[in-house]
Amino acid sequence: CDTNVPQESLIFLAENAKVPLFCDPVSTAKAEKLLPILSKIHTLKPNKLEAELLSGVSITDDASLRKAAETLLDTGLHRVFISLGSDGVFAADRSGQQVQLPPLPGAMVNTTGCGDAFMAAITWAYLQGTDLTDTAKAGLAASVIAMESAETINPAMSEDALRLRAAFSN
Repeated sequence: CDTNVPQESLIFLAENAKVPLFCDPVSTAKAEKLLPILSKIHTLKPNKLEAELLSGVSITDDASLRKAAETLLDTGLHRVFISLGSDGVFAADRSGQQVQLPPLPGAMVNTTGCGDAFMAAITWAYLQGTDLTDTAKAGLAASVIAMESAETINPAMSEDALRLRAAFSN
C-alpha cells in the first residue's frame, strides 16, 4: 500500500490484513499517515526524508542512518529499505542484519516508476524467500530496469531480467 489513500483506509488495512503489509510513504506530506500503524507494517520503503520524519532522527551520516532504521524497526517493523537516491539503498531488519548497497549501473531515461518498481521487487523477493541483501538487490535491479525506459513500466521488466540484473538466483 501507499499513502495516497485516506489514513482511515490505511488503519483499516493494517488492523485487518491477514498478510504482511508492505508500505511506501510516497512523500513527506503523506508519510505521517503511517505513524499510528508502523507497528503493524511488515516492510517499509521510505526515502531519506520520509525516514527522518517517521523516525524522528535527522540523517546526516552513516551512524544516524543506522539509528533511523533501528528506531523504525523498534516500532515493530520487520524490514526497512531506506532509498538514498544516487547513493543506493540502506536496508535493515529486526534480526539485526543491515546492508547498504550502491545503485546498479544503468542508462537513465526516465525516473517515473522507479520507486514503484523497487517496492514491487522487494515484495516479490520476500515471496521468493530471499534474504535482506538479495531483496535489496532485487529492488535496485527493478529500479534500474524501470529507469531505462521512457515508459513508466518498462516492457523489458520480467522475472528473468530482474534476476539477471540483481545477480542472484533463488
